[in-house]
Amino acid sequence: MTLGKQVTGLDVFRTILENTPAIIDLTRTDPKKESDVQREVLKVLKIAFPDTIREPSISQVFKSYEPDFGVPSLFAAAEYKFADTKDEIKHALDGIYTDMKGYSGHYDWRTFYAVIYTTDSIVNPREIEAEFLRLKVDTDWSPIVVVGKGGRRPKATKSKAADR
Repeated sequence: MTLGKQVTGLDVFRTILENTPAIIDLTRTDPKKESDVQREVLKVLKIAFPDTIREPSISQVFKSYEPDFGVPSLFAAAEYKFADTKDEIKHALDGIYTDMKGYSGHYDWRTFYAVIYTTDSIVNPREIEAEFLRLKVDTDWSPIVVVGKGGRRPKATKSKAADR
């Protein structure tokens, strides 16, 4: 308020999402998967917006879709993706594009954030923003790319004894 700028609920929601790495640091979490990140962000969202819902249902004719978080009072939802590699980012974007179609046209949800949590500077956030523009993504979707700590656990390999 000292700068005389009005702050909206959507501004606060977006700020929380953009500060996901700080939330992870403050909670001393070492995320290995998407749900580890979501769990910690949900705690903060619930403080700022008590009506925050985990996986609200967005029903279409044949299928229901569930963003990771929804804040009904803001008509806003967020979808999180966790990526360790460039290939995982590509896969995450495919999922986001599918979600865009499934979430669209529902009166209760009008603003969407696609948060891609990377564990390294794999992609420049401007590249994702440029792709959204190039693909003429609905203006009610905004990408947020953040870099935080963590990383997937290496997949266990079968021992030679187990192969026999």
